[in-house]
Amino acid sequence: MKAETKTQEKPMLEKIAGKLTKAQQELDELAVQFSLGKAEAKDKFEEIKKEFRTQVAKLKHTLTATMFKEMVSVSKAKFEELELQLALGKADTAEVFGEQSKKILQSLQALENEIKRKFKQSNEVNSFSQEIESFKLKVEILRLKFVLKKFEVRDAFKEKMNDASRVIDNFKISAKEKLGSGKEKYDDFEDEVQLAYKHLRKALESL
Repeated sequence: MKAETKTQEKPMLEKIAGKLTKAQQELDELAVQFSLGKAEAKDKFEEIKKEFRTQVAKLKHTLTATMFKEMVSVSKAKFEELELQLALGKADTAEVFGEQSKKILQSLQALENEIKRKFKQSNEVNSFSQEIESFKLKVEILRLKFVLKKFEVRDAFKEKMNDASRVIDNFKISAKEKLGSGKEKYDDFEDEVQLAYKHLRKALESL
């Protein structure tokens, strides 16, 4: 039975680590693109909204297609409100970006609170929580780009990103060590996952 648990849980742990690595790479790439003038904030915002909208639709489909479908009915309106906000037109100015991002984040917070309360033990919801963290950090970079006319990647940012990388590497080591020890669920690693995202946010604060 224990061997079966390992087989089932290992992909989940690898997925968590993969999402952390992906978030760091995407944030780093986005910052570099902006610093080199190779990307427009308004275009990237549309791209990021579209990608996240796909993740939202995927989670909604997963929950409504499983044993949770009776419970998800109350959440349906919150899913649809978030999808609506993500589908709004291009933000051509800092003011429009501010209005859109505020409404998106408010809708996202309402959905996040409900699904975490209802589906706390769902691996799909836990995985989506990482998508939420990554999305929020990308929105923060975009906010900086809209506000700062000159976007520069300083040494402090690189150093903080290296710190985040070390935290993520430590998480990978910890995950491997805990595999088979009985600590193999998302809850067992939630603090470490949040620590990694905290370091990524610190890197953005240094821009």
